[in-house]
Amino acid sequence: MLKIVSFIFIFALLLMACSVEKTADVKQTIDQITIHQMENFSQVKDHSEKVLTNQEHIKTIQNTFSSAKKEPGVVEMAEPHYKVMLKGETFFLWIHESSGTIMNTKDTHVIYSLSEEAATEVFLLLENVYGGDKVGE
Repeated sequence: MLKIVSFIFIFALLLMACSVEKTADVKQTIDQITIHQMENFSQVKDHSEKVLTNQEHIKTIQNTFSSAKKEPGVVEMAEPHYKVMLKGETFFLWIHESSGTIMNTKDTHVIYSLSEEAATEVFLLLENVYGGDKVGE
């Protein structure tokens, strides 16, 4: 009887540990996002790295990227404006005042479009971060 109770107790602890780990992972906040201006697909501009630590800025980028709409078909894109490192993933970003596109560097055959509102928000954020230094050009 004691063995059965011990087994149930250990099993219950394991289940609780798994659920706590999953909950913590879902609620994990991002401490920073790193952004570089790009020369081309493989080269960042010298001295262009910016690290965002402001939680409002991080949430803006995170929400924008998570709400982007997958576009069908094979794509051929111009040189990206930015490279964004977010949650262990790297994305290319093309941004203008009212439109934007992202591409995960692990899957360069798929693009995601930003809504006009989200693109404007990110454009203004980057304009502020880079001091208007040719955002979206």
